[in-house]
Amino acid sequence: EMGIIEDLWYGNISPCERDIKRSSEYADVLKRIVQHEAELHARLNDEEKEILEKFVNCTNEMCCISERETFVQGFMLGAKLIIEVMNSENE
Repeated sequence: EMGIIEDLWYGNISPCERDIKRSSEYADVLKRIVQHEAELHARLNDEEKEILEKFVNCTNEMCCISERETFVQGFMLGAKLIIEVMNSENE
């Protein structure tokens, strides 16, 4: 049986994957974003659509970077908490 570190290594666990419940706040906001983007896209000429696409791609990239950094910070905080607990038990 693999441990969590091996599962991460082999890609069996993906911290960025998540199930989105259809009735969740996240799903509601995502649905509205898609609707607004489609409405805006329908009103734009080709050059403006290209700019919008670049904007959306950059925004998505920024969100991915932010999620990654938040994950790393959370993981590091969790590790520090574990170390503190282990150190306090040894005292």
